[in-house]
Amino acid sequence: MKKKFIYILIGAITTALIGFIAIQFYWINSAIALKEDEFFRDVKSAMYAVTNKLEKIESLNRIKIYQENQKLFNEKAALLYSSLQNPNMDSTAIFEENGVKYRVNEQKKTTSDGNIYQKTISSISENGSSGVHFRIGYQGNLNTTIIEDSILSFKQNEKLMLLDDMLKNLYQTNKYKTILERIDSHILDSLLKLEFLNRDITAKFEYAIFDYDGNALLADSVNNINKIRQSSFYAQLFPNDMLEIPHFLSIYFPHQKSYLLKTMWAILFASILLLIIIIFAFTYTIQTIFKQKKLSEIKNDFISNMTHELKTPISTISLACEALNDKDITNPTTKTNYINMISQENKRLGLLVESVLKSATWDKADLKLKLEEFNLHDIINGVVNNILIQVTSKNGTIIKNLNANVSTIFADKVHITNMIYNLLDNANKYTPSNPEIIISTENIRQGILITVSDNGIGIKKENFNKIFEKFYRVPTGNVHNVKGFGLGLSYVKALIEKHAGEVQITSELGKGSSFNIYLPFDSTLK
Repeated sequence: MKKKFIYILIGAITTALIGFIAIQFYWINSAIALKEDEFFRDVKSAMYAVTNKLEKIESLNRIKIYQENQKLFNEKAALLYSSLQNPNMDSTAIFEENGVKYRVNEQKKTTSDGNIYQKTISSISENGSSGVHFRIGYQGNLNTTIIEDSILSFKQNEKLMLLDDMLKNLYQTNKYKTILERIDSHILDSLLKLEFLNRDITAKFEYAIFDYDGNALLADSVNNINKIRQSSFYAQLFPNDMLEIPHFLSIYFPHQKSYLLKTMWAILFASILLLIIIIFAFTYTIQTIFKQKKLSEIKNDFISNMTHELKTPISTISLACEALNDKDITNPTTKTNYINMISQENKRLGLLVESVLKSATWDKADLKLKLEEFNLHDIINGVVNNILIQVTSKNGTIIKNLNANVSTIFADKVHITNMIYNLLDNANKYTPSNPEIIISTENIRQGILITVSDNGIGIKKENFNKIFEKFYRVPTGNVHNVKGFGLGLSYVKALIEKHAGEVQITSELGKGSSFNIYLPFDSTLK
């Protein structure tokens, strides 16, 4: 797959993903807006219901007070009328008219001789009685002429005025009361909570009552009084009072946004989860594409390197075979040399094929270790002696600093030997000329630290982790001066981890590299 096509595919998927995310956020915002509108309507509806209930409660209280006053009125009226209709009566009244004082005496009683009634009206001076103004009466069954009694009428009118005053007081029971006298804060709070619960609103709220000028008369919380005043949730109290100055109930929800989001958590969670899954799938797909492309490049590089590696021994064997077929070659020593050359190159081919076949087992459980106790310094000395000829052919040296006091380990002797050979061979191959290789040991923790350093071409930092990957070789452009399959360091890391060890690299481009390998004394203890 070409890079251009990959980038076009990534651009198309990215555009589609961004568009999907934008649409998703648009629908989420729309859903939140709809939820806010629904919340606004429910709150306003609850507030109107509360104000109506407050007005009804006040009307009921007026009716109750009217009924109580009516009862009192009936009782007083009964007493007044009974006093007028009482068969036994003895009353005296004094009043002043046109500067003259009058005394009215009225007597009525029932005796064995019959009914006796007598009424006397006399004027009174400062010195006492000054004469009779009016007098009328009867005794027994004797009827006398009834004359209009103005004083009695006056007294009855006076009693009727008293009843009229009582009716006026009853009519004006709640008139001229302040808003705080007309509203009970406990009832208001209970009504608000009840109406909100009826509409499934459980958000925390604060309320206050303001007059027409915005002055707070009653506040549930003084901390947010300005926010309560500026809230969009308000309703007029007692709107049917035509002569009263308007007062307003205002409500503020301190955590309105979080409450609305909480009520929508299922939709939001599902949307966010789908976005995460899609982004993860997109990212994973892109990574897989690049990984496959990288593997394809590694495969092509491996095939190219393998072709170069196999071509040399095959060519050598072919030339040796042609030489042996030459009838002019009769010298036994020459034939023996050619035969040995064919045998060595054939072994080389076998080792190359075997290393490729075994690479599949390095990072799996199929890699079996044959553990035994041996001296690591002896292995290092043996490997150095074998590879020294290759190093000296490039005018190089190998320096040994074997400082570990305890050098005996319990490990796989063959694999450890191959590991050290690979490290020294790489140090030699990646140093163009005059290689200076240093191999040292020291005891740390419960094991040995092996360090192999060189003065070669070095490795870039971005390639540190990649060099331990199978078939990976540090890019050198189109120049392939160093032969290999990119399997050596992958084998080294797999082997060290199998022995419960650790490997680290430090390198600087153009100045060389250093590999630090830690091996425990007994890999089975970890």
